[in-house]
Amino acid sequence: MPSKHPRIAVTADTELAAALQRVRVATGTQEADATLVRRLAVEGAEAELDARGQRRAAAETLLSAMDEGEFDLDLGAIDRLNGAADSPR
Repeated sequence: MPSKHPRIAVTADTELAAALQRVRVATGTQEADATLVRRLAVEGAEAELDARGQRRAAAETLLSAMDEGEFDLDLGAIDRLNGAADSPR
């Protein structure tokens, strides 16, 4: 369909085909590939930005609780635990 907007080429490889098929099975949508890819890109961008905001808010809440002494975090113990996980067995 003609459009005044530029097109974006997306390679329809097996990974993309499988992803679209999973969405179709899960949602029952019968949208054309291009329509579904566009919708998922727009909705995915919103979801990514929302998730980023939620991660930032969670970190700010944690840091605030730590600053106010409401949360005791032993960074040395965490480093030791991480070091033990990294060491060969």
